[in-house]
Amino acid sequence: MMSTAASEPSSSPLRAVVIGGSGQLGCWLLWTLAQRGHSASGTYASVQFPGLVRLDAGELQPAADWITEQAADVIFYPAGFTWVDGCERDRSLAYAANLEQPLNLARAAAKVGARFVYFSTDYVFDGEAGPYTEESATNPLSVYGRAKRDAELALERELGAKQLTIRTSWVFGPERQGKNFAYQLLRNLAEKKPMVCPSDQVSNPSYGPDVARAAVLLAEERASGLIHVVGPEVIDRVQFARAIAGAFGHDDGLIVGKSTAELGQGAPRPLNGGLKTPRLDAAHQGIMRPLAAALGNFREALLDPELGSWVQPVAGFPVNLPRHEGARPSAGV
Repeated sequence: MMSTAASEPSSSPLRAVVIGGSGQLGCWLLWTLAQRGHSASGTYASVQFPGLVRLDAGELQPAADWITEQAADVIFYPAGFTWVDGCERDRSLAYAANLEQPLNLARAAAKVGARFVYFSTDYVFDGEAGPYTEESATNPLSVYGRAKRDAELALERELGAKQLTIRTSWVFGPERQGKNFAYQLLRNLAEKKPMVCPSDQVSNPSYGPDVARAAVLLAEERASGLIHVVGPEVIDRVQFARAIAGAFGHDDGLIVGKSTAELGQGAPRPLNGGLKTPRLDAAHQGIMRPLAAALGNFREALLDPELGSWVQPVAGFPVNLPRHEGARPSAGV
């Protein structure tokens, strides 16, 4: 059962900044912070939404100065360069966006006593023996994974207890840009196009609004170190795609499974991946909804007038389906 504390205002309001407020986690961090009574500013780099401030984290000194001026209690950094194959092609960009820029902002945050929350990935592991705990040894296979692992180490070394790193995986759900895997899949299925998915890559589908909610609660509690925040199921990508298709009334016959070797992706992927969540479970048991409940909530968000200007519509939805009984994001985030 989900903690009711997640939907109640915090007794100690924070001043927060979200770097990358137009992204799929950034938008829900801002939503959650507002729901919990915190004051929050969000930034964008290239995709603008009302209320966001443009910030180029690549301009290191101006970006650091802006962070200092905010005098925030906590800085969230869900931004970065997450295109895995693109990172493999451009190591400099991968390290700039995923390590150098957040580390620069973290240093600026530390100067004014702010805490820093960084978002990482299960790609820091090699996928030989997943799912992994926070204590498991890292061994990234890709440039993306190495950049994230190196950022984790640098932030811990320089900020100590003033930083929190949240590892997550396969984030999906309603969002402002409509870019995540679920949106891509549903666009293809609505157009009756096949969707090829790797059948041998295993990890945790993680519902974006839940990841954001957990991150905000952990920040309120001044959690530090490394915490895994992922959904409870560890499944392969084809199973994940079929669950999404079913929840939105699509025929899953267009979903085609192929091995990673057959797909010839540019960067190596961890196959037997995924994360375990002992630290999160100890603090907030059940905060991450199972996939079926999350997908029902995804549908509800798309039908919720309160969220109409906040989430990108899904191709071919709504359709004539019974409404799912479950908490709306506006109530549960």
